[in-house]
Amino acid sequence: MNYDALLGGCGRTILEGIFLTMNDKWKRQWSSFKNELMYEKMDPETKKMLWFNIKFKETIYESPKVYQNNYAFNIDGSWLIFPTEYRTKAGKPKSLYFRHKRNVVEELCYFARFQRLIGVETQRELIYHMCSFLATAVKMPDGIFDPSPENLSILNKIADRILVSDCPECTLERLKDDRKFCIDPERLKTVDESTKSIMRNKGKRFASYLEIREKYDESKSKSENAVICGVSDSTIARFRRNRAQMEQLCRSYFGL
Repeated sequence: MNYDALLGGCGRTILEGIFLTMNDKWKRQWSSFKNELMYEKMDPETKKMLWFNIKFKETIYESPKVYQNNYAFNIDGSWLIFPTEYRTKAGKPKSLYFRHKRNVVEELCYFARFQRLIGVETQRELIYHMCSFLATAVKMPDGIFDPSPENLSILNKIADRILVSDCPECTLERLKDDRKFCIDPERLKTVDESTKSIMRNKGKRFASYLEIREKYDESKSKSENAVICGVSDSTIARFRRNRAQMEQLCRSYFGL
């Protein structure tokens, strides 16, 4: 994507007409713009504002999941994730921080590409989620990317280009979610650390089984399957030994 083209010019945008105020901090401003975009039009009878047809009212940062008995499994490796923090060398989490406008625009392009891949289909909703991203997930010095007419135009251009282009510069490798399984976060909120550990171990066990099941070739020997699946001969032997039981559990618990 030509970032220089995005940084130049304003033009007419979908955000035109939204009230601009520069008295608040930029995070509150972006949040305000997001809220303005939530409404489509006024109901002529009730005189209340109607929500526009939005797929995800809450901005999400990973592929939507359907949990069965508290688990979801990434069997085909198709999950995507957009990290909103990174780890320092000391292992401490830090929020995304940008010192330059160009870096913000590049990140917004990746974020819009991610939103498109998980199912966002309209220009307005892409802009809605970019505003949410700026309001909640980004740190930067004041004045780097305030909601000025120029920057609102940039959001509009990003949304337009993401909808008509595969955006090869925004590589999917960066967005790939390497997790093999995920536990329903709502369930994790209700259990203690010991139970969480038990649930994670259970998830690892089934994820390992499902990964081997996907690659296992009935026509190959134990050693050949070990190479195909990237595991040891003893792991393949255990897979064969426990297969009937694990298949029954996968069907009854997870519908897999």
